[in-house]
Amino acid sequence: MNMVLNLSADAPAYWRDAFTDAWKQPAPAMRRQAVVEGSKLTSTCMAFELQGQIDQLNEVISATNDACRLGTEQVALRQSGELSDLKAKLRYD
Repeated sequence: MNMVLNLSADAPAYWRDAFTDAWKQPAPAMRRQAVVEGSKLTSTCMAFELQGQIDQLNEVISATNDACRLGTEQVALRQSGELSDLKAKLRYD
């Protein structure tokens, strides 16, 4: 059966790719297929696997959110540093 979950917003490509990579990593329990398209996450599993699948999805979604948030913060810090360096080097009258 296909379980369709609504995400809070459309997933950007970098989040979708990070989720897909994390989902493909070895796990203690078997993972079924999970695909993110727009604001939908579709997972295929048997009815009796549903709760276990949801638990795993929640873990991977949380880890993906944390990783993407950290990546975004690092990019912002790097850009801020680059702008500061540029301002320090500019000479004008």
